[in-house]
Amino acid sequence: MHYSHPSDFERLVLKEDSQSVAIDTSEECRLAALSMVRQAVRSIEIVSRQLDPQMYDNREFSEAVNMFVVGSQRARVRALLRHSDAVVKRGHRLVTLFQRLSSFIELRVPARDFDEYNAAFLIVDGVGVIHRTLSDRFEGTVNFNDPRTARELTRQFEAMWQTALPDANLRRSHL
Repeated sequence: MHYSHPSDFERLVLKEDSQSVAIDTSEECRLAALSMVRQAVRSIEIVSRQLDPQMYDNREFSEAVNMFVVGSQRARVRALLRHSDAVVKRGHRLVTLFQRLSSFIELRVPARDFDEYNAAFLIVDGVGVIHRTLSDRFEGTVNFNDPRTARELTRQFEAMWQTALPDANLRRSHL
């Protein structure tokens, strides 16, 4: 079954719906990410080479992240991206949001040790997962309640995060 209509993913409930759904288009990734982040309570973690503009650089996603961060003092958003220069030049909405809400949102660049890492994923509240084994393709799986996979990916994320560095490209430029 393909989930290409917004209501398809909107029906899935974070921490409840445990079926893995195969996805293969940027639109399915965008809709799944949007639905998952709209249900976030504690944390959002993203690994993406360029913060996948098709998924994350749109008004709805940016608003959902903003609402999440503003709605909870414990909210935390962390993202690892490889190619920050392209993201900043393009004017990505999440970078703009990060610059406004830097005490809640952290963007870092992984250490060189992870240059060959080519997966992309989103983890929400330690249970919701969108996982793509090849970051330049949109084939992957979505699961709104998969704590086992989320734990495994969180371990990978933490290993990268510990050696990742803030990037000067991502800081607010004062003119």
